[in-house]
Amino acid sequence: MLAGLASAGFRGKMVAMRFVTTHGSPFERGAQTGEAFAEAIGRSVAFNRRYLTRHGLAHDGLETILLPYLEASRRALPHLVEQIEGMAEGAGAPFLDLFFANAFEEVYGILELGLPQPAPLERCTDVAVGAPGGTLLGHTEQWYAGDDGEVGVVLDVPHDGPALLAPVVAGTLPLVGINAFGGSFGAMSLSAGDERVGVPRSLVARDVLDARDRADAVARATRDDRAGGYSYLCAFPDGDVVAIESTATTAAVLEVREHTNHALDPSVAAAALPPSEGSRSRLARAHQLGPAAAPTVEGLASVLADHDGAADAICAHPDPRDGEEASTILFAMICEPGTRTMWVTPGHACTGTFERFAIPER
Repeated sequence: MLAGLASAGFRGKMVAMRFVTTHGSPFERGAQTGEAFAEAIGRSVAFNRRYLTRHGLAHDGLETILLPYLEASRRALPHLVEQIEGMAEGAGAPFLDLFFANAFEEVYGILELGLPQPAPLERCTDVAVGAPGGTLLGHTEQWYAGDDGEVGVVLDVPHDGPALLAPVVAGTLPLVGINAFGGSFGAMSLSAGDERVGVPRSLVARDVLDARDRADAVARATRDDRAGGYSYLCAFPDGDVVAIESTATTAAVLEVREHTNHALDPSVAAAALPPSEGSRSRLARAHQLGPAAAPTVEGLASVLADHDGAADAICAHPDPRDGEEASTILFAMICEPGTRTMWVTPGHACTGTFERFAIPER
């Protein structure tokens, strides 16, 4: 199920990723994940606490902010809250800290989007390319440098629902990955002015990962009780590729194969923050490189490793002046829906070694 991908296009320093298979109830699977990644979760929790301190929020104030989001989550997706509770138990970490890790963007919206000159998060690039017999979906996970190195891979096998294979940042539910139906999903931050109390977008994204097809993915991504939204790029074994843009109150379905962090649909764009130059730059490169890429895993990996761009590269490297809040790539992922196969490298696609994972047949 797990082997290094031997190819000239995949040279780089090998960084071991912890891999865990989980079974059982939501709480049991969360506890297995928490135990496997306990040390990394501890480091990630410490970074999150430092972020709060730098931005003037005391830990007791965090509880006041998160309680309405937790209540909304318990009503809508109780099994995911149970999974986070299990993760906290397994890691020996406070539940509030792990729920914050899974509602980080909601707290970010309160602390930073309310400033006089709010800056949208620069988070992630997705590209889909046609390949013999199907499609390949590529994703770069762009996040804070303070969480760099805290990445693993989970094969999550529930009692009721599809198995999911996903790269994860310690302490969080999966946001991207491939399921046993072959559905493959990337998620990209989309900051907007209509954000509200509701189900945190990362829990919505985890629910999307169970989707069987386009209609199912759209229904899950656009649920009425969401607090905010993402852009999703979805690929399925029949070759269908679709982008879903969502904010808290708007949504659109687009026939595109590349996406970054700004809305392309006019109605969604009216609610979202204006496009940043970084998001425009990465999208322009994705538009240029995606259609020309070789229809192979190696070809798509070269797109994810691209460093050109007027303002921000697809393979973004951190600016040391920004410290642990610098933007960097935590992992790069490529999914092949038709074979239920995923390739992942921790860190940057330009220097990492991709490992191959697959969902076993039941």
